[in-house]
Amino acid sequence: MRDLLPGAVAVAVADASDWAEEPLPEEAATLGERAVPARRREFGAGRACARRALAALGLPAVPVPAGRDRAPVWPPRVVGSISHTGNYCAAATARADRFRSIGIDAEDSMCLDASTRRLVCRPEEEDWWHGPGGGAPHWPTVFFSAKESVYKAWFPLAGGRLGFHDVRVEPDPRDGTFTARVLGARGRPGPAPQVLHGRFAVSPGLVRTVVVVTAP
Repeated sequence: MRDLLPGAVAVAVADASDWAEEPLPEEAATLGERAVPARRREFGAGRACARRALAALGLPAVPVPAGRDRAPVWPPRVVGSISHTGNYCAAATARADRFRSIGIDAEDSMCLDASTRRLVCRPEEEDWWHGPGGGAPHWPTVFFSAKESVYKAWFPLAGGRLGFHDVRVEPDPRDGTFTARVLGARGRPGPAPQVLHGRFAVSPGLVRTVVVVTAP
């Protein structure tokens, strides 16, 4: 994620020790006793990365529990995001006087089946994939991941929810950027931007996306 985010954002990517890390008691209490081992492993790695990213900002590595909406609860005056997929996990944090919100996402670079593509992609995104996108199999996953990053950055500002078809993603393969337009939203509207900008990277087996909303 370091290559996709501004320098003022602290980033931690999980190493072997992070994957073996147990959640702190305050974090585990929000995970739930019924969490399966795989979920507990990824949750522990995500929180270990989150605390390392906080430390990289010069802040105490405090617990990062989950809220009722399952989003990380960051310390005051901090924004951040966590993502994990397969054997990849990362966290990003920043000071709230520099950024209003951050969204990061990582996905295994799988080929989405037709029914999943219809759930994720708007018709114009499907058209772009078959046209300028050249039908490359990773593009539907890029759309999926970009919308996940958009939601993570948008939700803390809006307090409402977005469906996949509520967002239109317009990629620019030349420089690995995308523009996301919020076309509809469910729930309470708030002071969230309707146009967000992000970056993406595709590597063997992995798609990564980020969205940052800077402070005024």
